[in-house]
Amino acid sequence: MQLTLNSDFTNEWGGFPGAEYQPLLDFEEETLNAVPYNDLADLTREIKLSFVDYVRQGVMLAAIRRNRLYKRQFKDFAEYCKLALGRSPIYCKRIIEAAQTTIELIKAGFEILPTSVSQALPLVKFTKPDDAGNRELETKWQAVLDSQPPDRITAAAIAEAIDDKEPEERPKQVKIGGKAFEMLQKKALAVGLSISKYLEMLISGDDFPSEEPPDGEPETELTPEKVEVCDRAEAFAKSKLAAGFCKKKLSTSPQQTIAAPIRSGCTSDSS
Repeated sequence: MQLTLNSDFTNEWGGFPGAEYQPLLDFEEETLNAVPYNDLADLTREIKLSFVDYVRQGVMLAAIRRNRLYKRQFKDFAEYCKLALGRSPIYCKRIIEAAQTTIELIKAGFEILPTSVSQALPLVKFTKPDDAGNRELETKWQAVLDSQPPDRITAAAIAEAIDDKEPEERPKQVKIGGKAFEMLQKKALAVGLSISKYLEMLISGDDFPSEEPPDGEPETELTPEKVEVCDRAEAFAKSKLAAGFCKKKLSTSPQQTIAAPIRSGCTSDSS
């Protein structure tokens, strides 16, 4: 399904192309024209709300999916996400999950909140209570706030703060160039190790698994009798091979027979 223009040059949503973004242009004009009479408190409040605007998106997406508001124009929610929003269904579902998680944090009384979908997603698994009715969402988010100041909170910092593993066991990220990564990958594969294990052994100075066969394996030796048998077998194979090239065989297949080329020193059946 594609959005097309009607005879009055409007699209299927009842507006002119690009009209959905016109409110942003109007907002820019109104805000700049109000300078210097803008109210700082109002602007600050609007800015803080915009930091968590994904929550509004998630609420609207959840309403559309729950009530199947898409069914008059689209066959399912996935098609709606792709064609109407230009987003993958998986990403839209993540927005819903992130929004629901942040709403739970708001209800719990937190004023500092995840500012993006990627920040909220690591907390999603803690929103559901266990069999005893307890959940870890509030505890985990408080651990994040205790570990970082608000301006230093990132998705990576959140994931690290809520990880129950020991610090030395937590995976870390290191950026390297594509060529260096390719070389590293080849070297790790050569010794049958993963890249992380290869680096670990390289840094620790441990010996890598040898690519050579283990020592102590007896080498195969041919006795004179075995050499004679091998020579006879080789001579027999050569004679059969020569006979096959010098003598043309008729094909039993109904398809057309293709004769082998006549070589010097051999006589064909037609001579």
